[in-house]
Amino acid sequence: MTPEVVHRSLHEQPVLRSRGLWNPTDPESGAGAAFRDVNAEVDRQGLTRAGAVYVCLGELTADGLVPGEAVVPVDRLGESTEAIEALTLPATEALSVVYRDDIHLTAGAAVKQHLRQYAQQEGLVLDGEPRWTYYTSPDWDLEPNDHLIELLWPH
Repeated sequence: MTPEVVHRSLHEQPVLRSRGLWNPTDPESGAGAAFRDVNAEVDRQGLTRAGAVYVCLGELTADGLVPGEAVVPVDRLGESTEAIEALTLPATEALSVVYRDDIHLTAGAAVKQHLRQYAQQEGLVLDGEPRWTYYTSPDWDLEPNDHLIELLWPH
């Protein structure tokens, strides 16, 4: 089944973001560790979480690392630290697909390609990396239909 593509308007949004190269073989490297750091900074700065958290994942490097970022929307602009960036994401338009997958985003490559093809057919230019949002608890579970995930790609 081909997932339905939806056009969404995104509002300007303050966020705290951690970016880095994640080692997929190291449980202390990746989205979980990055979100722990970002959430600790949200609490330290007295900010309020203001939306669904998400990750952006780049292509695997020659060293086997994944460029990744963990993003937490907040109620107001915070302050950047050495490890955590505070910024306001601009309002934009995006393409969105909601689908079921496992925690490793096994079906993600096909869904990502589907959005690329859709954008090309519509004459849209995708901007940056797509955003992956888990709307169900991302516990370590490999059941194929365990996670409701949105792939959101600004254009």
